[in-house]
Amino acid sequence: MQQVWNGIDQPERMDRELKGQRLAVVSGGGAVDKTLRPAVDVLCQRYRVTALFNTIYGIRGEFMYGERVPAYVDSVTGMRVESIFNRERIAPDAEMLERVDTVVFDIREAGTRFFEYLHCCAAIMKACAAAGKRLVVLDRVAPIGGVAVEGTVCPPTMHTIVGDYELASRTGMTMGEFARYVNGEYAVGCDLTVVPVEGWRRDLYFDETDLPWLLPSPSLNGTTANLLYAGMCVFEGVRTVSEGRGTSKPFELIGAPWIDGRKLAARMTERGLPGVAFAPVYFRPASSKHAGQVCQGVQVLVRDKRAFASFRTAILLLDTIRDLYPDQVIWEDNSAGHDVLQPPSQPVFSRYLDKLLADGDYTSGALDGEGLMAKHAAALASYGRRKEKYHLYV
Repeated sequence: MQQVWNGIDQPERMDRELKGQRLAVVSGGGAVDKTLRPAVDVLCQRYRVTALFNTIYGIRGEFMYGERVPAYVDSVTGMRVESIFNRERIAPDAEMLERVDTVVFDIREAGTRFFEYLHCCAAIMKACAAAGKRLVVLDRVAPIGGVAVEGTVCPPTMHTIVGDYELASRTGMTMGEFARYVNGEYAVGCDLTVVPVEGWRRDLYFDETDLPWLLPSPSLNGTTANLLYAGMCVFEGVRTVSEGRGTSKPFELIGAPWIDGRKLAARMTERGLPGVAFAPVYFRPASSKHAGQVCQGVQVLVRDKRAFASFRTAILLLDTIRDLYPDQVIWEDNSAGHDVLQPPSQPVFSRYLDKLLADGDYTSGALDGEGLMAKHAAALASYGRRKEKYHLYV
């Protein structure tokens, strides 16, 4: 295991940036230091924290996805926590920032543009720029490495909570690098400082470090689930196919009551995709899609995480299900996503999968999975080159 120190594990570097200032803290349940202390507690005990801001799951991960909590009192510090992720706002407003000098952002991310914390970070950067406040990002390792980029690329006019800033589906950046990328490529003008990770290399996955894994969100229960999420998240846009939520193997189990698991596994095995195997399975989700019903499908078994292409595997799996059961695949509308404030965005997608793919040609039937990836290949290569100048790690 490689010894690694996230930003929160480097008190001397933090002191240089944060001592003597009034701080607002944006954090979440998966953000802990190497001794398992929540980042919010480390910061509140060491510095003058005057505001706590909640994004999606609560400052300690105490809320469920989509739960509406405009404001509450933190049970540990006794401080008021204000939500900056709702229909009214997606970042602190000027009044909320009046009592702070610097906003500290320390949140676990997932290496994908679907994970809404990226959009939250960028929105906070814009708010800080407008109010003349600093933003300090305490960086963390990229959980599925910082080398591979995959999937489709957002058009420049797309501005949604699950896709913006011409990002690829799998971003290949840490949160600190993402902040630098947005600030540099889109002239945000944020007074940004990143406290970098020590000891991490771009090719390392989370489970190859000595860091403890705490849930960044309820369904990301380890590195494998996180890697699968980079592709299998597309099934969140399919109303009739379970992506394994409500089971012990989210994003690893894909299925539905009407699927023949053995047939699907055989078809996927015939594709000869690298780094992955497919086992026919039965499962019964306790919640989410098909709750309480017996589903058949496949267990997606990652054999070699560096050879495995998560997005390609997922879109070809969806292709195969659609080929086998064309009348059973029904797309989700946009009610499947977060009901939060979003800026004007073009094109206007009516299906949630179109948002996840940043493209409407797949659900319309104009392109299959291979065609979709070919359409985005040049943009994906360009994205991979553009982000390199914002890298903090080799």
